[in-house]
Amino acid sequence: MATSSSELPPEVASQNKGPAIIASTVTLTALATIFVAGRTYVRSRILRHLGLDDYLILLSMIFGYVNLGLSSAAVANGNGRHFQLLTTEQQENTIMFTIAGFCPGIFSFAVPKLAVVSLLTKVMNPSKLHRIWLWFMTSMCALILFGCVIILYAQCTPSRSQWDFSITDKTCWSPWVLVDYAIFAGSFSATVDLYLAVYPTIVLFKLQMSIKKKLALSSALGLGSVATVVAIYKTTRIPGLASPDFSYDTSDLVIWTSMEGNSIIIAACIPTLQPLLELILGRKALGSSSGGRGKSGGQYYNRYGSRGGHGGNRSAATPTMELSDVGAASAATTSKSKRSRTDAVEVDSQESILPADAAKRETVVGSGSGSHHHLGAIQRTDDVVVCYEEHSVGDVEKGSGWSRIG
Repeated sequence: MATSSSELPPEVASQNKGPAIIASTVTLTALATIFVAGRTYVRSRILRHLGLDDYLILLSMIFGYVNLGLSSAAVANGNGRHFQLLTTEQQENTIMFTIAGFCPGIFSFAVPKLAVVSLLTKVMNPSKLHRIWLWFMTSMCALILFGCVIILYAQCTPSRSQWDFSITDKTCWSPWVLVDYAIFAGSFSATVDLYLAVYPTIVLFKLQMSIKKKLALSSALGLGSVATVVAIYKTTRIPGLASPDFSYDTSDLVIWTSMEGNSIIIAACIPTLQPLLELILGRKALGSSSGGRGKSGGQYYNRYGSRGGHGGNRSAATPTMELSDVGAASAATTSKSKRSRTDAVEVDSQESILPADAAKRETVVGSGSGSHHHLGAIQRTDDVVVCYEEHSVGDVEKGSGWSRIG
């Protein structure tokens, strides 16, 4: 039987975090859904290719929906109110739905890390050793987080005795076993989020491009740092799992678990959305020249190979990198060392691709309007993006970099 509310101070008995749980989880999940829908549209309709990272994000979103449904069911049974004010049936259902909701909640922020790595390995083009390290680190993180699910259900034998009070013949570990392990797992997860946020920034600031572009790309690819802050704060809420006032003290953990999962999903989607914004607003609205392509979206097909890289061969070392490049890079099949069919010089992905000694060899004949360059010389242009297809040099569009003359 529930304890009468008269046994608690009125201000305590009236406390209810249920509405906050519903408002925050529904809002965050809806916001993440919008970003995932935009990402899916870009990849499937504009770039015409869905990659591994896209499927992982969709799987993460499914886990987010399941977490939302179970969390809502827990609130309907009294989660967010003080445990002693609930009936026995409400107490049992609250524990059952809350525990069940933590499982997809954990997966909702474990799986997106794999999607982020899938994107970064295509955009940043790391060495083979670093690529292995990125996948190993995030895979280990996912396994460690999965350990929380195992302990959550294994801490009592039988497992259902945690929420079925009619079972008296049971054995349970100390709840602090789960708490201590979950704090370790949460800390490791936050560390991985921070690493994945800082890594692209370090790479980008070594490239020869403007500070403005470095900051824009670093911000887009480093939004996972927000998830780091969320993960750290969520870790401080984990001791609520051992509280006798379970339904009230775990409310914050439910909210921040949903926030962590959805924030990683949103952060993983933002770098891929510029093609959609350019389609809606036009390239000039985002500070790029349209090059006569307008809003048709066809510019992305020509720029990254046949239908967004679905059938083209694009060099992994692109002369320039922009937010739209991030969106298309993971849709195209990349290669660490490919040469164009026109003997173009292979260079790293950066804004300036003119070697130091090449500038000395550049020769200009004549002067004024009649001047011209020797065949094969490198000339600086205002804004050019050069892309290569499988058998021929691709379209040259307005962007930023260098073009080959002759």
